[in-house]
Amino acid sequence: MDNYSESERIIRSLYKITSAYDQGFDFQLQALLKMGLERFNLDIAILSQIDGECYSIVQCICPDDVQIEAGDCFELGKTYCSVTSHAGGPIAIENVGQSDELGHHPAYRELQLESYIGIPVYCRGKLFGTLNFSSAAPYPRQFKDIDIDSLQLMASWIEVELLRRQQEAELQSLNRKLQEQARTDSLTKLPNRRSLFKHLRKEVKRINQNASKSTLVVIDIDHFKKINDQYGHQHGDKTLVAIAGTLREALRSDDFVARYGGEEFVLWLPETKPEQIDDICERIMAGIKALHITAKPITVSMGICHFDCSGEYQNSIDTLLDMLISHADKALYLAKQNGRNRYEKCSLHIDGITFSGEQDRCSFH
Repeated sequence: MDNYSESERIIRSLYKITSAYDQGFDFQLQALLKMGLERFNLDIAILSQIDGECYSIVQCICPDDVQIEAGDCFELGKTYCSVTSHAGGPIAIENVGQSDELGHHPAYRELQLESYIGIPVYCRGKLFGTLNFSSAAPYPRQFKDIDIDSLQLMASWIEVELLRRQQEAELQSLNRKLQEQARTDSLTKLPNRRSLFKHLRKEVKRINQNASKSTLVVIDIDHFKKINDQYGHQHGDKTLVAIAGTLREALRSDDFVARYGGEEFVLWLPETKPEQIDDICERIMAGIKALHITAKPITVSMGICHFDCSGEYQNSIDTLLDMLISHADKALYLAKQNGRNRYEKCSLHIDGITFSGEQDRCSFH
């Protein structure tokens, strides 16, 4: 077979392997290593990764009597690849024992691998590892230019694929960060208003379907404007962050807290009995008062709307949600009217839904 036909066959084989994206990267690597073994008529194929002096196996194909597998790690200096990684290009040796490059290498004394062909693999200009093929038997002929070309083609595809996968991972990470930013308040790192409503829509629908109960609490920092005016907006931001931390620590695992906007926060307390609400609110208020941010203790006012689903509510979930928040807001307004640093509850009955609280405190009909 002439060199042109041989090159064409290699390129066709490589194209077939590299086009099999649906099979996955591991499948493609295994097929590539197998192609190399057939091309070079050798026994062991390895794609390695090098990190400092650690040489680890990414993928390999080898006889049963060679005890290496993917994930194994070795000292780089005890492998032929310690030379390959510094060579800057391919190394091809038919009889290692007779070579100046590897004949006296510790790897040869230990492993007695007589035939070796390898090349450094780079990603973004930095050494990733090596692609290498070897055998305990001397190579029965000389490595040809087409062998070197084949090795370089294989290494080039691996480099392109490593870069593509790295860029894909970076893009996915960036997308996750952007999604997180879209869901999170940048100052307090709590869920933002958008996340709150997404969570509440799901939760209210679940509670409505399960004839369950829950509580929504709107919290407002008392005299927050005075904090900003007296201490500055940076101190105001510090106050918001500290209160957000207190709220996180005070809640149970299934509870949800979000920054509603400005100096307001919203708590969602699922499966909460009316008698539990006082304990939760008092614990939160005590935690906030204990913060040492301003000369005087910081206080908050709360509006509470607890509700039971005695039957399925047939109207829009968004309408129900708006109503729930509206009545919690009204209870909050009453708490502020009554002197702040307190909480008030509301009560309301709609078809299938009862918003309950202390009737003598705040009642809407």
